This record gives sequence, structure tokens and C-alpha cells, in this order.
Amino acid sequence: MLKFLLTFGAGIYTGIYISQNYEVPRVDDPPKLIEKLNEKIRELADDHKKKNAAEQIVHDLKKEAKKILDD
Repeated sequence: MLKFLLTFGAGIYTGIYISQNYEVPRVDDPPKLIEKLNEKIRELADDHKKKNAAEQIVHDLKKEAKKILDD
């Protein structure tokens, strides 16, 4: 029990120290994380569908444009 409390306390202290001294981005809300996960799953499913060359080029361009806009 004491070992657990010491480990827990050390973790809390470390988390507080890091959040105060470094720029740590906030974690998104759970619904937003689920939305992002669903989007990635749809993207992977779309990638596995058969596409002709023109459709693949358009898809790749949209994907790269989205990455640029998100950054």
C-alpha cells in the first residue's frame, strides 16, 4: 500500500511539474477524440477500396491539403 501511494504521489508531482514548466498541449474532449478516431477509420477503409489512377491522385491531393490546413 505504501509503495502504491509513493508511486502515485511521484506521478502526481511529476505531472504538476511538467505542466507548470513546459508547454503541454491540452487533450481534446472525449467526443472530439472519438470523432477523430472515426475519421481515421473511414480514411483507412477508403484507402483499401479499389480506385483508378485519377481517383487515387485526387484522394492523395485532398489528404495532403488537409494535412497542410490542419498544421
